[in-house]
Amino acid sequence: MLMNNKVLNLIGLATRAGKVITGIELCEKAVRQNKAKLIVLTDETSDSTVKIFEKTKIPKVMVESKELLGKYTGKDVRSVAVIVDAGFARAILKESGEA
Repeated sequence: MLMNNKVLNLIGLATRAGKVITGIELCEKAVRQNKAKLIVLTDETSDSTVKIFEKTKIPKVMVESKELLGKYTGKDVRSVAVIVDAGFARAILKESGEA
């Protein structure tokens, strides 16, 4: 499911609160350390990257593009982000209709 503005704004708020990790390697590390509460992928994320995160039981949501995810995480472009705060993760899942 593609994100609405409220979901993207929540991702931006979580970023400003320091509760978002971006980049494939750092996100993988957060998953391994059981810090990840929600995985945000894009429609443009490569199949090999998607497979890395598909194996987990962590909830996932999709964003339309790398540019959009980058914009809301304060980066240039990003194909994956991890929310490390349970409250933000629940709010994003609820708004996305995935909860």
